[in-house]
Formats: sequence, C-alpha cells, structure tokens
Amino acid sequence: MARLWQRLRSLWHEFRKRREYGAVIRPEQIRAQAEELGHLAELARRSVPLAASELRHLSRLAEEMRHLAEMTRTASFCRVPADRRFALHVSLRDAQEKLLASVQKARLASEKPQ
Repeated sequence: MARLWQRLRSLWHEFRKRREYGAVIRPEQIRAQAEELGHLAELARRSVPLAASELRHLSRLAEEMRHLAEMTRTASFCRVPADRRFALHVSLRDAQEKLLASVQKARLASEKPQ
C-alpha cells in the first residue's frame, strides 16, 4: 500500500512540474533552442577567426545540436522527466549566452572599417 501512495505522489509531483514549467520543456521549444544554438555555432565558426581547437569545439557543438533536435522528434524524448528537460532548457540557454559573449569578445577578421 505504501508503494501505491509513493507512486501516486511521484505522479502528482511530475504533473505539477510539467504544469509549472509549461512551454519551456515542450519538445518543440527545446528543438528550436537546439537549432538556434547550432546555427549560432555554425555562424561563429565561419565568421570569427579562431584556433583549431575552438573550431573543432564549435563544429562538435553544431553537430550535437543537430542530434539533439533529431532526438526531440522521438517519442522517448517526451518520457524524459520534467526536471531533466527543464535542466536541458537552462543549459541550452546558458550555452547560447556564453557563445554570444565569446563571439562578441572575439576580434573581427578585418579590423579596418569597411
């Protein structure tokens, strides 16, 4: 009987978390974030002069974001708990902010005004 109550309690908490986080944990929203971050990484790789290791890192980031976008289209992604999807959302948002900050700090390919 205790297992039943524990299971009901966990289902109720999962339902409340999904309602609380709402739109940010939907697969479509996470897919859009991943595609945008991958696109930004690809643009940064092409437009900012970087070292070889940084170029590899941006290429790998773009590839991982493509893979994540594909994963959001599967049914198994919908079964991921709300907490983990919210953590993924926060991680993607932080990664995007860091990428934008690092690109803004990088020197332009040409420092002469056009």
